[in-house]
Amino acid sequence: MNTNQNFHQAQKPRPYVVSVTSGKGGVGKTLTTVNLAIAARKMGRSVLIFDGDLGLANVDVVLGLQPRYNIRDVLDGNARLKDIVMEGPLGIRVIPSGSGISSLAQLSFVQRQQLMEQIETLDIPVDILLIDTGAGISENVLHLNSGADRVIVVTSAEPHAMTDAYAIIKVLAEEHQRKQFDLLVNQVRSTEEGLRVSDRIKEVAKRFLDIDVGFLGAVPYDPQIQKSIMQRRAASEQSAHTLAGQAWNRIARSVFSHSDVQVLEGDVQDMWQNLICSPPVTALGSTF
Repeated sequence: MNTNQNFHQAQKPRPYVVSVTSGKGGVGKTLTTVNLAIAARKMGRSVLIFDGDLGLANVDVVLGLQPRYNIRDVLDGNARLKDIVMEGPLGIRVIPSGSGISSLAQLSFVQRQQLMEQIETLDIPVDILLIDTGAGISENVLHLNSGADRVIVVTSAEPHAMTDAYAIIKVLAEEHQRKQFDLLVNQVRSTEEGLRVSDRIKEVAKRFLDIDVGFLGAVPYDPQIQKSIMQRRAASEQSAHTLAGQAWNRIARSVFSHSDVQVLEGDVQDMWQNLICSPPVTALGSTF
């Protein structure tokens, strides 16, 4: 009986995995993740967010949630993974990570195996898995991105953010053989500014890496977004109708209307195995 159950679980269709990442913090990566999740739910998709920003997690804060347990508790044996999954606004599910816990920043291989054992008991049907990674090029960040079906790199027009966005693209391309990336330019003052940033990064990536970076679009700077965060209402209907929220909605339609969301190879356990347990490749920094 157990054998049949395991076989049935292994054959479940797996979700479409989208990682949202950035080379630099403070560019709106988590807000992008949450707003893409909101838009996907409105499209009728079931969504699970894995807060992969281990040690500096804040998806729960943006969604106005107060988790009792997180991944640290799972690794310590104080909770099961299926018990820490939370349901947020619009039915968005979240796997919360710890905030301010330095030991979560670099999971060991044994800890990854522990987490994988817990994930095998996770029975949540999901169309889309959104991974909110940390910023930069740490092993965990690179590893989570390397296992995703689609990688969205968030940047702003600030020069250091552009440099670091290119850096993470470079490392993933050279060390993990990723050849496809999507760029989202956040907090722009105009559509033209977003296009200039995109064109610059695309030009450098093509010249030095020989890869084509797609441009998903630009999200305007919107003071209403900061206000909604302070009020813990970033996932409200009101925020979805702001200028920034409308831009995220347009971007989500281009990402989640794609046929790849329905037609996927592999299964749920293989997907999590690739995301969590395969040994990460250590990479060096790069310059823009």
